[in-house]
Amino acid sequence: MDKGSSNSTSNAGPSQSFQRPSAARAARKPCPIQVLGLVGTLLAIGALSARGEDLTTLRNVTFTNVQVRRHDSEGLFVRHDGGEVQIPFRDVLPELREYYKRMARDLTPGKGPAGAPEAPAGPDDLEVRGGRVFRNVVVRKVEPYAVGFDHDGGSAKAYFTDIPDQAARDRMRTAIPVPPEPPGPGDFITVDGQIFRNVEVLETTPDGLTFRHAGGLTQRRFISLPADVRKRYGYDPEAAKKYVRDQAAEKKREREEAAVRRALKKFDPQSAPTGVAEPIAVVGVKTRKLPNKEFQVSLTVENRTDQLLFIRTIPYDAKMKALAGGKKFKIQPHAKGEQLDLVVPLVPPSELRIYCGDFQTNRTLRW
Repeated sequence: MDKGSSNSTSNAGPSQSFQRPSAARAARKPCPIQVLGLVGTLLAIGALSARGEDLTTLRNVTFTNVQVRRHDSEGLFVRHDGGEVQIPFRDVLPELREYYKRMARDLTPGKGPAGAPEAPAGPDDLEVRGGRVFRNVVVRKVEPYAVGFDHDGGSAKAYFTDIPDQAARDRMRTAIPVPPEPPGPGDFITVDGQIFRNVEVLETTPDGLTFRHAGGLTQRRFISLPADVRKRYGYDPEAAKKYVRDQAAEKKREREEAAVRRALKKFDPQSAPTGVAEPIAVVGVKTRKLPNKEFQVSLTVENRTDQLLFIRTIPYDAKMKALAGGKKFKIQPHAKGEQLDLVVPLVPPSELRIYCGDFQTNRTLRW
C-alpha cells in the first residue's frame, strides 16, 4: 500500500495575449459515469478557439487577435480584442490584402456600402463587365488572353473579353508589367508566394514560427516556409509531428477537464466554495487490493473552510479513461482528517481526481 503523488490545480483565467509594441434537469442526481456522458456532449458542441493574428495598418495602428469576418470592395470587416471595425484596403499593405481576404469567415465579397453608386473608372482604374471597377491598377503579368494585376483591394485577373472598353483593353494588352518588390534578407516568402516583410521571429516551436512583420503578427508552420528558413530554424519533420500530436492531446485533456468541472459544478452547485483558493487538502492516500478483482482507495481529506462541502472523486485508468466506482462525499466544516473510501471493480485505477467546485486535485495511485 503506497501513498499517491499529488498534482493540484485550481481554475485559472484565460491565457494572456502577446503584448505588442507599436509596428470559449435530471430527475435524480447522475452518477459519475452519467456525468461523463454529459461531458462528451459538452465537448461535441464546444470548440477551442485558436488565437487570431495581429494586423498593423499603414497608419501604424495594430489590431490584436484579428478574425476577418468578411470583406467588400472597400475593405475588411474584422473582429479584434477591442471590438469590431472595418479596415479600408488602402490601409493594408498591398501584398497582404489577398492574404487577409482569404482568411474571411464569409468568402463571398460584399457589394460595398448600400446605396453608394460605383464611381466611374479613372485613368488608373479598370472597369470589367458587370460594372465592377478595380482602383489604382498595377499590371503584374500580361498573358495572351488575360492580364493579372494588383489593385486597392488586392490582386485579380481579368480576361480581355471581359473588358468592354476597347481603349482599356488595348492599354492592358500593351502594358509593361511592373514586377513586385523582391523579398529582402529580412523578408519571408512562403511556398504559396505570400511575402511577409521585415520579419522578426518571436517564438520557435518544433512545427513552426511565430513572427512579427510589417503588417502585423502571424504564425506559420514550417511546411509553408521555404527550405532555407526551415534549415535555419532547425526544422525536424518527426519532431514536428510529435509536437502536433502532443499539443492536440494536451488541448483535448484541457477541454475534458474544463467540461468535467462545468458538469460537476452544474450538478453540485453547493460544492462551489467562495473566497478560498484550496478549500480542501488531501493529506493521505492508500490503496488496497480486495478479493474478486476489486480495488479500494482510501483518502484522508481536510475541509479548510467553514462551509459544508461536497466533493466528487473519479478514478481513471492508465489511458486516462474514467472508471466506475467514483463517489460523492460530504465534508463537514473544518473537518480534520476525514477518511473516505471508494471501491473500483475489475481495473486498478492509475489516477484519482478529486473535484470541489472549481478546485481540482489529482493523485497518482500505485498498487
